[in-house]
Amino acid sequence: MDIGASFYAGCQIPFDQFLSMCSDLGMSYVEIQTEHPYTPSEMNRKRVNEIKELADTCGLNIILHGPLFDTNLSSLKECMRRASVKFMQECIELTSKLSSDLLVVHAGSFPGDLPTSLMNKARDQLHTSLSELTKVAMNYGVTIGLENKQKSEDRELILYPDEHLEVVEAFRDQGVRAVLDIGHAHTANGDLANYTRLLDDLIIELHLHDNNGVSDDHLPLGAGSIDFEKFFEAVRHIGFTGPAILELKSKPDLESSVGILRKNGILRKG
Repeated sequence: MDIGASFYAGCQIPFDQFLSMCSDLGMSYVEIQTEHPYTPSEMNRKRVNEIKELADTCGLNIILHGPLFDTNLSSLKECMRRASVKFMQECIELTSKLSSDLLVVHAGSFPGDLPTSLMNKARDQLHTSLSELTKVAMNYGVTIGLENKQKSEDRELILYPDEHLEVVEAFRDQGVRAVLDIGHAHTANGDLANYTRLLDDLIIELHLHDNNGVSDDHLPLGAGSIDFEKFFEAVRHIGFTGPAILELKSKPDLESSVGILRKNGILRKG
């Protein structure tokens, strides 16, 4: 499959050096998080063109990742839901400006101390948000990739495979697809092979990192307890070819993980 790396909020490697490193490691993609200084309002035409030229020089395709903080498409507070949708609409437009066609989106969360009877209201809010976003995304030729999240104090709207499948299936005809984050799924005690086979051709992207099933540690592949051999077998079974994005914290972590992908015959380039 084609692989890439996440240029995450707070990354200490300068952006141009990060892209060069990805190219040297045989990658095809860079996924940019829309956090400072890569939010839509901070990305003027000059900066957009600079990023496109840098990526093109390094032979990398750009994927945009929606915000990690301050947005919640499932918020029970309608004003906050609308604000989240507005920001995400700006992210869709930025995705198009960067000559990309995929925006990764988090569904949002439900406060852990509220009655679970309100969960259905949160799900309704998510469906309303996606209905509004898909209209914009289709106009720009952008696919929304809906990502599962990790287990935490708050209840993520997409935590388990059946929840992921249900929402993506509901918006399949509007172009929504699934981004399967295996590190997140592992914290929810998920069978990653079954998860992969369940979503099948709805998967448009994978996020790869490891942990010990307790917290979202973003360890290099092989440093936690994920059974990658079994997972990669399922990936081959459904015919998935990428992109697969490594979400890791350092250059050594990326290098060692690319080595594991090469060993397993996963890396298309290099």
